[in-house]
Amino acid sequence: MNISVECAPPGDDMDKLDALQSMPIFENVSKDVLKPLVDYFVVKRFERGDELWREGSPAHNFVFLVEGKIKIVKYRPDGGETILGVFDEGDAVGHIAVFRRIPYPASAVALDDSLCLEIYRDHFFGTIQRNTQLMECFIQAMMERNYHLVRRLEELTTSSAEQRLAMVFEKFAEKLGQRRKDENGNMAIFVDVPLSRRDIADLVNVRIETAIRMMSRWNKEGPVQTLPNGFLITDPARLSEIAEGEDDF
Repeated sequence: MNISVECAPPGDDMDKLDALQSMPIFENVSKDVLKPLVDYFVVKRFERGDELWREGSPAHNFVFLVEGKIKIVKYRPDGGETILGVFDEGDAVGHIAVFRRIPYPASAVALDDSLCLEIYRDHFFGTIQRNTQLMECFIQAMMERNYHLVRRLEELTTSSAEQRLAMVFEKFAEKLGQRRKDENGNMAIFVDVPLSRRDIADLVNVRIETAIRMMSRWNKEGPVQTLPNGFLITDPARLSEIAEGEDDF
């Protein structure tokens, strides 16, 4: 995969400052605290399919996603991949490895054209060590990410493929869902995530043929329809039943 980077032109510090404060991790941190960091942030752009980093590479920079979507993947010996998570606008990506000063344990790939703000580890540490509020926000973000990683591993090892798929769409609905009416006028949830059948197979750790069969069945019977620009959850209640193992489908 290619890596495409474009640095922002000088003079847009205020744009970077506003972008930082719009992120959940910084929303309760004043601009006076963030302002000294702005000059250290670099804006980078990635096209869909570009790698931000590969597993095993040094983790030097904290990365904050301003626009787009990024998936974290582990490449398997058979040439496939397992998707460990999908990040959206406002998320910090890969920060546990940077904080611990260890190589990245998985690779990061742009699911969509993406815009990131990056800052060198030592520049960021120098500021958060002097500000308790910022340190608390950052530690909370790391704890939350670690919790989700543990849950993700549990899902991959203890749930059926159908359950895992339902859990994935429940998370997408919670984080990215937009309420809209379906073709029959009923209320549904639109998820703006550009996933191929291969991506879906990698998310739930199944063969692509299995993912195709599951999504084809869901398209016909519910609870999720595939659209050209994303997915429409037409029956959230049934999706929850499948995720909890209460619907054998």
